[in-house]
Amino acid sequence: MSLIHSVVSHAKGGVRGLQANQRDWSPFVVHFTSYAAMAPIRTAVPAGKTPSQVAALLDTADANSFAVLEAIAGSALLRASIPEGKDESDPCVCLSECTLPGLIALAERYGRFGLGFRKTTLFGAGARPCAYLAEEHYAVTKRAVTAGAAERRLHDISNVYRPAGYGQLQDFTHEREWRLFEDLRFATLTPEFLIAPLAYLVRTRGLFGQDALVFPIDLLFEWGA
Repeated sequence: MSLIHSVVSHAKGGVRGLQANQRDWSPFVVHFTSYAAMAPIRTAVPAGKTPSQVAALLDTADANSFAVLEAIAGSALLRASIPEGKDESDPCVCLSECTLPGLIALAERYGRFGLGFRKTTLFGAGARPCAYLAEEHYAVTKRAVTAGAAERRLHDISNVYRPAGYGQLQDFTHEREWRLFEDLRFATLTPEFLIAPLAYLVRTRGLFGQDALVFPIDLLFEWGA
């Protein structure tokens, strides 16, 4: 346990001090940029690709993901969209709460460029953590879509949870997803930090300013996060 950092966190406030001791807890949420760009990577290992082939595919995925990051920086916003398979839901920006090892796992699924925000700031803007529900409870929220604004929002922040052995597996609880039901505009919610491969560190700062805090995702992996 990091004793000194924990003591300093207690000096800033009791709750923050307690949370500082929970190493599986994060005060941040991250939006990764490109699920589509990582599609070849997600199938590469099951397809028997060699390490060299996987590395080449990752280079291509990084280039495609960076193009998405450039578009985001140019528009200065994260655009809300309807989650896949939830046509009845309102458009939202999806983010994930995660610790450092979780960042690496999510990056391998959603692309290695990310934008990080504090949960407290996002909560004040209307973002909410998702609930992972059994199918019978999720069905109740789905029927309530037309009942009123509060009921509709309850459905919009719900996901089906179906563990192994209970039909077709659907378990995304590790993502600890949050959703914001409007465009996330940097004019009012500036990213606290960015995530990028080390090779894109300079170019990422070029998009968001030389003082931007950028975590190299591959360096975090080498460090043992």
